Amino acid sequence: MLRRSWMIAIGLLLFTTAILLAGDHKKCTMSTQDCLDHMAAQMKSSGWVGLELDRDDDSGSLTVLKVVPGSPAEAAGIQPKDVLFALNGVRITKDNDEALMKARKEWQPGQSVTYTIKRDGTDRQVTLTLAPMPADVLARYIGEHMMEHANSEMAKK
Repeated sequence: MLRRSWMIAIGLLLFTTAILLAGDHKKCTMSTQDCLDHMAAQMKSSGWVGLELDRDDDSGSLTVLKVVPGSPAEAAGIQPKDVLFALNGVRITKDNDEALMKARKEWQPGQSVTYTIKRDGTDRQVTLTLAPMPADVLARYIGEHMMEHANSEMAKK
């Protein structure tokens, strides 16, 4: 089974900025400055969970690789190796990416979301309150994406 590790902070509007999309890695079509401005505005005002995940390319399932210390995910008790099975009752699969993306676009700090997680063969519900993204995390995600822009520009030369 092909697995690719990728960083995603659920609740960010990374989907709208095309940093990392479910299944396909799409190239950002904005200019570097436009992309930077867009990402900063979108990510600054969107809700943040605080997870690093691995997505199974075949099923679309998400396994927790890391829980960011001090994050809403940590406060809710999510742990590495948990499998995110559903978000607000919507199963997390490749077939539901559009519905999940639509729900995430609306996330704001202070809003509560509920994950169904699988841990040690048991399903459990975990509700957490989304937080604003910390500045250091915001800078890291934007920096990683700006490196993609730089690499893309170098490849054109």
